[in-house]
Amino acid sequence: MKKNAIILFLILFAVTACEDEEARPTVPFSPVSFRIDVNGRDYKLKTPLYYLLFTEKDRTLPTDRFGYGGLLVVSDAMASAIYAYDLSCPHEDSKVVQVVPANDGKAVCPSCGSVFVTMFGLTNGDGSMIGFGSVDSGPATEPLQRYWVIPLRDEGSYRITN
Repeated sequence: MKKNAIILFLILFAVTACEDEEARPTVPFSPVSFRIDVNGRDYKLKTPLYYLLFTEKDRTLPTDRFGYGGLLVVSDAMASAIYAYDLSCPHEDSKVVQVVPANDGKAVCPSCGSVFVTMFGLTNGDGSMIGFGSVDSGPATEPLQRYWVIPLRDEGSYRITN
């Protein structure tokens, strides 16, 4: 009986000791709270595959927050959805190494060469959107840090948040 308990304990220990830890994002958590208006200053996001960049210099309210390295906000191929990502490359994990977007729905890290797809994501039943930011090629193994884009009551305004 004692021998069976020891064997059971060893098996249980071996199984739990080999369990992989949940992957944690390499881009540190930083608050995001920013409003965009596609019927006003951010009207270019009505253009398919267009993008806008926002950093601390774009602060209009004391409560504006831009994540770790800044915000990359993109429209999808039909300009029917908007997705938001952190500008920092997750492979480089640095505020100063930022992806460079293009009007083809992708963004490239100038340091490591990783390419990320920014034009696809999900839209929830409440209208909120979140992009995938998946790795297309390169040494990066995780997607861009993504943020929620939530429609506000006034048509054309969105809150970007995490």
